[in-house]
Amino acid sequence: MAVNRMFGRSQRRRLAAALSAEGDPPDAAVAGLRDQVESPAIRGDLLPAAQRQLAALVPTRIAPLIGCFVATSLLIGLAVTTDFAREIFGRELIPESDRFTASLLHIRNGLSLQGQATLAGWLTQVFLLLAAATTLVVRSIQRHRRDEFSGRFRAWGWLAFVWLVAAAATATPLGPAVAATFVTLTETPFGPHGLGWWLTVGIVGLVVTVPWTVLRMRERLPTTLTLGLALLFWAAAVGSLWFSAADVRLPLLASAAWLAGSGLILLAMMLAVRSSLREIDGLCVLPQTRQPRKRREKQSPRPAAAPAKRTDEAVDEEPEETPNFTPAVESEAVTADDSLENHADDECDKNEPQRRLSKAERRRLRKLARSSRAA
Repeated sequence: MAVNRMFGRSQRRRLAAALSAEGDPPDAAVAGLRDQVESPAIRGDLLPAAQRQLAALVPTRIAPLIGCFVATSLLIGLAVTTDFAREIFGRELIPESDRFTASLLHIRNGLSLQGQATLAGWLTQVFLLLAAATTLVVRSIQRHRRDEFSGRFRAWGWLAFVWLVAAAATATPLGPAVAATFVTLTETPFGPHGLGWWLTVGIVGLVVTVPWTVLRMRERLPTTLTLGLALLFWAAAVGSLWFSAADVRLPLLASAAWLAGSGLILLAMMLAVRSSLREIDGLCVLPQTRQPRKRREKQSPRPAAAPAKRTDEAVDEEPEETPNFTPAVESEAVTADDSLENHADDECDKNEPQRRLSKAERRRLRKLARSSRAA
């Protein structure tokens, strides 16, 4: 029942897209619907006006994107500078005061990378929530395209769910709970405190969603590079937590890497909105489509035979030397045979000027000439 419902909805959308083609009668639109679906989007009316207004909420131009990158970098630097200055240079950026000791202590704890109520944790959660909202914008844009019939927009919703789970894991102990559940079920500790199980769940979620979303876009290079860099930061954060027992400073590096990766994920989703709009407007590079080969109606003329080898020509042109013991009558018959053969060769040359008779064909003509002479 669900399959029939989905199939009927798809057919209704196909019919609506066919009938909404401008300047074409319904029959021609329906006949060319397959070409419209397979060809890239090059018309501006493939996206409703409401979706244009929704996409306008996301910065997609070069200057706003650069501004978002600079603002994200400044916020990340503000969150990690205090602890990095303490660990690298051995000094406090926030000086101590006798009068406002308690206030400065709260500010110092809020700018730290360790703890629950920190600026780094709050920024990470905000970045991931904004990334999930931006991913839903991409899903809405892809869903309401008038040339979208495959249903690939659903993968963008799954990717948004992955970012929401990551945001929830930043503020809640979701990861340790999942790890403890798998350790209890399998009785196999995988990594410190079952971290490997939580990492496996996250990798499976990304493997299922990313190839069907980012990698299926026509202009996917900016989004792929930014998202790949973000996932590298997350991998560094997971590695730092995995080997945190070896060095005390590794948890600080893990928090900083997780924060930087979350900011890059937000930028990657903004680039995805930009690439989707450029694809709809026909501004991205179009792939080269293979044209089907047409069957030949008539066979091409037979090419001229290659000239025979020099040895064959010498054999054909130069007769074998035999002792001259034939009488005069036989010599005259041979001369007549040669004239008939030459006449047959001339007729064949006139009919087929581009083709040279082979040695077997010449022998056959000689035999026919002799039989006609005998008759």
